[in-house]
Amino acid sequence: MSSRVADAASLTRPHIGNTQHGYWLVGSDGGVFSFGSAQFFGSAANLHLQSSVVGIAPTPDRDGYWLVASDGGVFSFGDANYYGSIPGLGIGPDDSTLRPSLDAPIVGMVPSYDGHGYFLVAADGGVFAFGDATFEGSCPGIGGCPGGGIADVMTDGTGNGYWAVSYAGDVQAFGDATNYGGAAQYLTNVTGEVLSAVSTPSGRGYWILISNGEVYTFGDAGYFGSPFGQIQFSNPASAIFATSDGDGYWITTFSGAVYAYGDAPYYGGVSSHHLNGLIVAATGS
Repeated sequence: MSSRVADAASLTRPHIGNTQHGYWLVGSDGGVFSFGSAQFFGSAANLHLQSSVVGIAPTPDRDGYWLVASDGGVFSFGDANYYGSIPGLGIGPDDSTLRPSLDAPIVGMVPSYDGHGYFLVAADGGVFAFGDATFEGSCPGIGGCPGGGIADVMTDGTGNGYWAVSYAGDVQAFGDATNYGGAAQYLTNVTGEVLSAVSTPSGRGYWILISNGEVYTFGDAGYFGSPFGQIQFSNPASAIFATSDGDGYWITTFSGAVYAYGDAPYYGGVSSHHLNGLIVAATGS
């Protein structure tokens, strides 16, 4: 399973009360691109990475962010504090001959409710908690989750629960997170798979993005449009992330094109740039 389809960035609960808008795009090479009010705090593009970057997640005040790689390596920038990583635990990547090693690559990262910790989630639904992030369960712990692999993870509004979303659109709730439904029923005759999902500011709903650009809403998530019909098979949609009030969202593609809906302002993308890595994740407010 390719780790490049993971989007950790869209896992972050939007920061309520932020009246400015901006966003970051991140490439698989660790390059970070900032737009609007989002500040650039550094990137991993010039580092010798052991594994591709798969996600980005901002701190609550948006004055920093973390990057995570498929081997569970974590990189901190701005006011983001480092709380640990998978390699730091002495665990090798999934394709390593080292023991112990991951059973599946890391595909996502989500900060804890207050930003003093974070969760890493693997493609098999394994969850690793660092800092003050509270472990509430995992797919291997319940005998596996349906859907043929986990594509993304989201936190709810309490800090005591999260959802794991599979490539097939199934949703598994952990802790006090409420399952509002999944997109699996809609994907039966659809060409595409889930690549990203993001929760609403209240934590009482979420959006699920399909690689063909379609968006499905659950709970209190509103539908504001999608680039379905504009997305090419060779350039799938890779990330969805919401505005701080939940009345809009952005969608990105692997080439770095950005689509804005609802009250989400458009500040540009990187589709006209020469990229050293696909845009695999994005986040904003």
